[in-house]
Amino acid sequence: MRRDILMLIGMALTAVAIGVFIFFLDPNLPSSSSSAVANNDAQSAVTVPITKLAQGSHSTVSRRVNYFITSPSHLQYLWKMIDAAGTPPAIDFKKEAVLAVFAGERPTTGYAIEVSKVLDSSSRLVSITLAKPDDSCMTGQSLTAPYEIVAVPTTSLPLAHEDISTTVSCKN
Repeated sequence: MRRDILMLIGMALTAVAIGVFIFFLDPNLPSSSSSAVANNDAQSAVTVPITKLAQGSHSTVSRRVNYFITSPSHLQYLWKMIDAAGTPPAIDFKKEAVLAVFAGERPTTGYAIEVSKVLDSSSRLVSITLAKPDDSCMTGQSLTAPYEIVAVPTTSLPLAHEDISTTVSCKN
């Protein structure tokens, strides 16, 4: 029984790792650091609808990472990573895929991450906004690990992403 559980966990981790590789490391995907490509694609791009499934500031993920989820079992495993109560929302994986973005461990409150937009052109470009508090913010000295999980329509386009850093001011 224990061996079966370990094998299932191993298979789930392998599948997630493959998804991460395909999503971020495939050399055939456009580089997210290439702003010229991103700007040209954005001019002729179609905005993809985003459905927020979960967002929070406490997860078990300690480093900056994104996941592309295409099965119920992987979504279940992801749901445990955010330490969410209950079961994950029902997703029709024939019509939708799930994107999960994690900011990693941060030293204080006030940090956030979100999928700010998704555009389809020659690739599906996922724009991820990473927000940090500026010096005017009163932040709690508590470790946080912000995340957001969204559903998007499935596509056959290759995936690419760009990180957009921003600083949030707390001055009125």
